[in-house]
Amino acid sequence: MFSKKRKVDNENRKFLAEWTEQYCFTLPVKPRAVPVCLICNSTVVVVKCADLKCHYDTMHKDFEKKFPLDSAARKNKLQAYLLSYKNSTTMLVQSMSGQEKSVEAALRVCWTLNKHQKPFTDSEIVNECMLEVATALFEEKKHIINAIQSIPLSARSNTRRTELLADDNKNNLIHILEMASCYAIAIDESCDIVDSEQMSIFVRFLDVESKVFRDELLALLPLKC
Repeated sequence: MFSKKRKVDNENRKFLAEWTEQYCFTLPVKPRAVPVCLICNSTVVVVKCADLKCHYDTMHKDFEKKFPLDSAARKNKLQAYLLSYKNSTTMLVQSMSGQEKSVEAALRVCWTLNKHQKPFTDSEIVNECMLEVATALFEEKKHIINAIQSIPLSARSNTRRTELLADDNKNNLIHILEMASCYAIAIDESCDIVDSEQMSIFVRFLDVESKVFRDELLALLPLKC
């Protein structure tokens, strides 16, 4: 019989608090976190005492000599390391949160422009308008103006976001259609602005979540001669 291969990363190993003082490691509070060395910011893949000790004995022999275990100097040094690590991670989280909000704002502008069938280049005009409004209303609150300036609203960025929104909208529609018990297809012929013939495919179905009938554009295909 073949033995089942052991996977140490699935064993839910627990990080012990005393390892921080013994080996100068901490464990971030997040899913699937790995231990981080407070001295050099290196990480260890597996939460395992032997791995932490190996890293500490190999890379930080001088630290043990300068700050012996259980000494007051060592505890003060570790507290300083922990405070520095906490401050750096807090700044990183705040920075990531700010970036996520900027991307969300850009997506909302992109969605609004697409709803009104406006060109991508109008996003730059929207950004300029928001800056003028913010300057007039919040002249003393520079962080609001800086936040608006950080929103990426170039025409090229707007093109990529339109593609992302289209893919997300398509996936949501397919997901809702898969839950519907039945649906009807309607096909029509139309022409675009340069008189190219197109086939429009519409779908009508009962949305099981909202309990209302919906009509959605399923596809728009060019008709080849």
